Amino acid sequence: MNTVLSRANSLFAFSLSVMAALTFGCFVTTAFKDRRVPVDIHVSRVMLKNVDDFTGPRERSDLGFVTFDLSADILA
Repeated sequence: MNTVLSRANSLFAFSLSVMAALTFGCFVTTAFKDRRVPVDIHVSRVMLKNVDDFTGPRERSDLGFVTFDLSADILA
């Protein structure tokens, strides 16, 4: 007779095989899909400030702010 550990090992191995087959199936159905979508990027405002840097001895650092609009049709 098989022991409890032997049966648990068989169940685990079967479950792992089924999950590997499902994972491969998901890969095959999505690997060759065309993922190109139209994307528009527009920069509307760029601002640069000179601010105090408290990590060094009385130095100043640049801090940049960039505002941009991103438009993409990702549901296509």
